[in-house]
Amino acid sequence: MTAFALNNLWTYLQGLSLSQTDREWLASKLIMPKERTTELSAEERKAEFLKLAGIWSETEGGEEYYQMMKHRNDERPLNREISLDD
Repeated sequence: MTAFALNNLWTYLQGLSLSQTDREWLASKLIMPKERTTELSAEERKAEFLKLAGIWSETEGGEEYYQMMKHRNDERPLNREISLDD
């Protein structure tokens, strides 16, 4: 984000009429989170995926979809040639 855009955003945020709890919530969203230093285990990755999938993950196809997404890059080459002439 450019300095100009940040200044405009800051001006906009200062113009908002926010309660103290709203300000605290916004501040928590604007603070850059720490990067994860540890790798997630397979169980943690699956739990994160299912959390993001929500109620859909509880359906019959949820586990099947998770397994498909988990292995979706296994069969793809990392560098593919793409022809734009077609």
